[in-house]
Amino acid sequence: MARIIDTDLKLSGSMGGMIFTADEYGPIARKKPEGPIKLTKATMESSVEYGGASMASKALRRALSSKKRGLEDHYFSGRLSGKMQKVVALGEGKRGARKLNLRKNGEPLKTFEFFKARPLVYSIGGIKEEPKLNEGRNEVYWTSPSLNTKEQITAPEGATHFKFIFCAATVTNYHYNTDLKKYVPLEPKHSGAGALVESEPIALKQDTIAPIAMRLRLDETKSIPEEVAVVSAVGVSFYRNVNGELLKVEAAGGMRILGVG
Repeated sequence: MARIIDTDLKLSGSMGGMIFTADEYGPIARKKPEGPIKLTKATMESSVEYGGASMASKALRRALSSKKRGLEDHYFSGRLSGKMQKVVALGEGKRGARKLNLRKNGEPLKTFEFFKARPLVYSIGGIKEEPKLNEGRNEVYWTSPSLNTKEQITAPEGATHFKFIFCAATVTNYHYNTDLKKYVPLEPKHSGAGALVESEPIALKQDTIAPIAMRLRLDETKSIPEEVAVVSAVGVSFYRNVNGELLKVEAAGGMRILGVG
């Protein structure tokens, strides 16, 4: 196995005698095997569980609309599936059929960065507090910390303002169905709700930035079922004042998952 250093290179499938894939760390090149491939029991069990993890990560990604909103890097999906597989590995049951329980085992997702090369701490430090949920878990609250602009914010050159981004999504738990021989969602009707809100522009010229309270509502129902997790993330984007108009600074800022509950 060889790892490709150029992470901007996007390849998949096979070419010549090589097979190109990607994991949570980037692209990989492997030599195409000769003859029939014999899979071990452990490999087949891992493959089944990875299928369930991929379903859950795809549902989360769609609910957050992270791709459409430009809030992820090229390998977001693969990296997220890798984290979700760790969630499955912590689940109850036999290997190959362990439950994907985000409510109980969502710790591997916490601190997951949407942009691996731009962790949120590279832009703003001190963001650690997890968002809070109401009793019905259909409302999410988060308050930013008090910030010292010079010591805790690293803005791109020319930036004059920034905004906090707060988003959340519902994702159902999954279990292995022995009749269908695959993972299936437990509460599909209550999964896939997503919401996003941005703060008002905050001027960087201030010495100290006071805490800002943010709120999201995920569902019109009174409560979210126990088998559905609420995943929340916080990020930041930067802006430049150009002749009185705020223009977003591209390829700057970051976002991180803070809460799973």
